[in-house]
Formats: sequence, structure tokens, C-alpha cells
Amino acid sequence: MKGIAILLFLCFSFAVNAGDFRLGKVSKEELMEKEHFLDPSANAAFLFKRGNTYFDANDNGWLLITEVEVRIKIYKKAGYDYANVSIPFYHTKNSTENVVFSDAVTYNLVDGKIKRSPLKKKDNFIEEVSSNKSNKKILLTDVREGSVVEYKYIVTSPYVHDFPDWYFQQVIPVNYVEYTVNIPQMYSYNRIMNSYYRVNETSSTKRRVTTGGILTLTFTDVCRHYMSKNLPAFKSEQYIDNPLNYLLFVKHELSSITGLNDKTTDFVTSWESVGELIYESSDFGCELKEIHYFMDDIDSLVNGIVGKREKVNKVFDYVKNRMTWVGLHGISSRYGVEKAYEEKKGNSGDINLMLIAMLNYVGVNANPVILSTRDNGQVDYISINSFNYVIAAAELEDGIILLDATSKHATPGVLPLRDLNGVGRLIREDYSHKEIELNPIDHSKENIYVTAKLEEDGRLTGEVSSKYYDYKSMMCNEKYFNLTQEERIQETEADFKNVEIADFNYNEGIEASVSYNFTANDCVEVIGDNIYISPLLFYTQTENPFREEKRLYPMNFIFPSRVRHTFVITIPEGYKIESLPQPQALVSDMEIMGFNFNVMEQNGKIQIVFIEGSNYSSVGAEYYESLKDFYTKKISKQAEKIILKKK
Repeated sequence: MKGIAILLFLCFSFAVNAGDFRLGKVSKEELMEKEHFLDPSANAAFLFKRGNTYFDANDNGWLLITEVEVRIKIYKKAGYDYANVSIPFYHTKNSTENVVFSDAVTYNLVDGKIKRSPLKKKDNFIEEVSSNKSNKKILLTDVREGSVVEYKYIVTSPYVHDFPDWYFQQVIPVNYVEYTVNIPQMYSYNRIMNSYYRVNETSSTKRRVTTGGILTLTFTDVCRHYMSKNLPAFKSEQYIDNPLNYLLFVKHELSSITGLNDKTTDFVTSWESVGELIYESSDFGCELKEIHYFMDDIDSLVNGIVGKREKVNKVFDYVKNRMTWVGLHGISSRYGVEKAYEEKKGNSGDINLMLIAMLNYVGVNANPVILSTRDNGQVDYISINSFNYVIAAAELEDGIILLDATSKHATPGVLPLRDLNGVGRLIREDYSHKEIELNPIDHSKENIYVTAKLEEDGRLTGEVSSKYYDYKSMMCNEKYFNLTQEERIQETEADFKNVEIADFNYNEGIEASVSYNFTANDCVEVIGDNIYISPLLFYTQTENPFREEKRLYPMNFIFPSRVRHTFVITIPEGYKIESLPQPQALVSDMEIMGFNFNVMEQNGKIQIVFIEGSNYSSVGAEYYESLKDFYTKKISKQAEKIILKKK
């Protein structure tokens, strides 16, 4: 669920074969380096990063220990943040993780000599994040362009079920990275590895002795060593869901433990085992059985309602409107569903487990769907710790309806965007399960109608009226609902260039709508006796979102969409139409995207209809060239002009 400070690991470095990978052995050559040898634009780079995770024991049992050594080169001021290090650690009433920093030094080249600036005691502190999470932080001093910083930290954790995630690749170059994992033979972990780049891997075993309490244990470690060199900085691109899905990483999930008596306890070996774990949990399965706190309210709510779909809608709206999501994710209840119901607030577990219990109470077959939110990364493997969210699934005769009552603007079948992340897993009380596709397949629509009057000087005035459906509607509501009228105008003006807006009107609802008056000055060019008009006015797209030569990663559009633009432009008196762009329809390979452009003249007015859309939530990188070419042609079409000539 957590993983060790991913943000910490976002860094890079210089030529691998020139480094001495021992702390304190910074060279003049490293300090004199002006830019990264593979990526001159890099603000910083990991010269090396080395990690080692192993087990030890104390009087209370096993400990999971991770030691990390880091050397970072700072090239530019924008890289100074890499000298500020933050490592999260977790704690409860009965146990806590511990983080210890050492060997933290800033190196600079001053008058041809290497100057060391060790970490000061006052720059080593703890920041509280929540009741069970804090950050251990250090702020390295005397950081300049050209500095090299080093540090080491050790995380000691009693939570052997929560193995740290290791990211080889980061958002800055990594010259050299290695990671060693030592797991005692009695522990079994499922390994998950993402390998867009090559990692050298070796395996071995070794005998080890450790003392825990009164026992001295002799056992065999299963060791894996990973190493990679010259990893490029991860460059975020348009239409990418979450960079964490594509960084080079290795993760581990506890599968089973074999005790000294040779008895094996299984944890996550199958989806059935995941179901057993969560349903036997006091903050999940037990909470689903609690019904006494809402019975009277729900009896009154559904009195006289017979249809199951109507019951789903009624109960969903009741929970959504009563409860306030506190912004915390979780597959389990944080406050306890009864307390959350009374206080009218809770995390995702509180709210949606409550919803499931209520639906089952009124006779609707409802079950939890565990998932990983978009900001948590995709999970397409058997796991429990990697999931961080739960929603409801109502199983009706005509299909499954997904429900998430944490958002005031969600509707049955329309989830908050954070939920739309690959697949989730529906798990029933009998531990049977089903993979659930979270990405929508139906088009969300938007209709935009623009009436405009053109003046001789090129000024355009008019009105925009827009209607939104499904996910488009939810996004509109999320954008405008909590804003003042002035803020709504500012938000909308920021979407366009040199457009002034007045008389703004927003109607919240399942089918949201927006209308406003506008004055625009950049859509028309007057040259002599001619007027040149951009057919899509201030909706004209001028930049291709796909600018890279090649792409490694899938393209995520969140949901299929269909947008219809209709423009009716009244031309000024004394002008005639000299030329109009030709109609055009175009689709990309596999009909992933398409557009249709039509323009005509009627009674002194010009009518343009432009329909564009995408037919998939996401597609693979193999379609990148096709989509790049499609956008080039779409932008070229939008750049064509309507030409008016003075009579």
C-alpha cells in the first residue's frame, strides 16, 4: 500500500564507468560535470543508487530492513529539490517504523579543492502527515549548480507484509542503480516487475544466523540482485494515465509464511485468499454485516418502491447526498460505518461499504469491487496491499452497475475519474470473484452551439451554449459547482485565447449545461478588402499533442467521447463569400479517432459543423504514428480559412 518515498527516487546522473560507488568518494570529475552526458536538458541525475532489503529479528519478531545509498549530481537550480529528501514511515499504537539518515553531505568544487558540507542537526526533522504516517526529512545545505549530494538512510519496519517498492527509473536520468533482495526461506512473496528497459538479474542462496529474543535462528536467504545502467529520464507525454505504471520497478506481495513447525499460512496466493482476508477483516467484512444503524431510515426511504433499479437509484442518491467524503482512499472502513453514518462523513471504505450493506438490505445483490485509483497506478495482478479503494457493484438482471457515492456528481454507472483505471476485482462473500472493466465503453457527449456576428473590423460577438452528458457532464459539474460566478468566468476565459465572457450561466445536473456571451478578437484577420475567418473560431486546435518521434507507453483518453460543434456566423453587410474550406471526413487506423467537417452558406450566414470523437478509453503505443498523423491532418484542416471579400 505504501512503498518507500517514490518521490525521493526521482533523480539521475553522469557516466557510469567514471564513478566510485562508495559514499564519500566523490571525484573532481563528477563535480566538474556541466551537463548530463545522455540528457543535456536534465536538471539533476542519479550518479548511483544502491539498495538492499533484508530480514533481521529482535525480541518481538522479524524486522524488514532496507538500506539505501544515493549520490546525486545537481546541474541546474531546478534540480535543487533533490537535496531535500523525505522518507515516509508508518506507526500505530503498538508498533512503528524507524528511519535513520547518515552520511548526508553536499560536495562542491571551490578553488580547485573539494569542499564538504555535512548535514546539520537542525536540518534533520520529522513532519507529521496523519495519525499513522509521518515523514523523516533532511535538508542538505550549500547546494549550488554543480553540487553533488550524498546520503544514506535505513528503514526498519516490523511490517513484513508490506515490502518496499523499488523504482529503478525516475524522472531524471539514472546512471547506475542496483538493488538486492534477501528473503528468508520461510517467507514467500509474489514478485511483480515492470520492464520497459533491461535489468540484469542474478539469483543465489546463502546461509545466515540471526538472534531474536532467546532464539538463535539459522536459515537460508533467497537472494536476488538487480542492476541497470544509463536509464533515461522518464518523460511524461500527453494522454498518459500515471507515470508510475511505466517506470521500471520491482514489487513484492506477501504470499505465505512457513513457521518453525513447518505449518504454512497463506496470505495472497489467489483471489479466493484475498476474499477470505478482506471478509474476515473487522474493518471490511464485519462492517458489511452492520445494518441496525440505518434500518429505520432506509425502510422509510424505499417504502412503496418495488423495482430494483429504482431502489439502486434511491439508495445511491441518499448515501451520496448524506455523506461527505473526507478525501481519504481505502478499501476498508476508517471510522467504522456506524460512526461515519452518524457524523455524515467518511473515507471511501466507510461510504461505499455502507452503500453495499444498504443495497443488500433492500434486496439488491450488491458486492464490493476493490480497485487501484489512477494516482495509485494500475494493478492487474493478484494483490491486496496494492489496492487502495473500494466501490459498489449492483448485480441486476440486465447487468452490473458500478457505484461510487463519494462524489456528489457521480451517478449510477458514472464513476469519479479517479476510479477509471484498468480493471478492478468484484469479490463476493463466498470468495467467488469477477474481473471488472473500469474504463467506460460508451461515448460521453458534448454539444456546443455558437452563434456569432462578425463586424467589419474583425470583432466577433455572440453566444455559446453547451450541453454535457455522462462523464462530460460530471467533469463540467466538478469544474464549476464550487466556484463563484467570477471564478467561473475566469476559468472559462482561461480555456481560450483573447476571449471576454459575460452573462455566464451554469446549470448543474445529470445533463449539465453552460451558456455565456462572448467577444473575441483573435479568430479573424482583416487584410485590405478581405476578411479571413478561422472556421472553429476560438475552438481551433493549433498544436499536435503527439510531438515525440516514438512512444513506448499506451495512450489513455479516460473515456470514449463525441463532441459536436455547430457555428452559425453572420457576415457583415457589404461582404460576400470568396471561398469556403472543402468538407472532409477522416478516421485514424482502427477507427480510434475521427472527425467530420462541413461548411455551407445560407441566407448571408455561414454554418459550420465539426464533429470529433474517440472510440476507446485507451490504446496501445503501436497506434502512436497513426494518431500523430491523424492530429496533423485535423489541425491542418482547422487552419484553413473562410475568406470574405468586400463587394
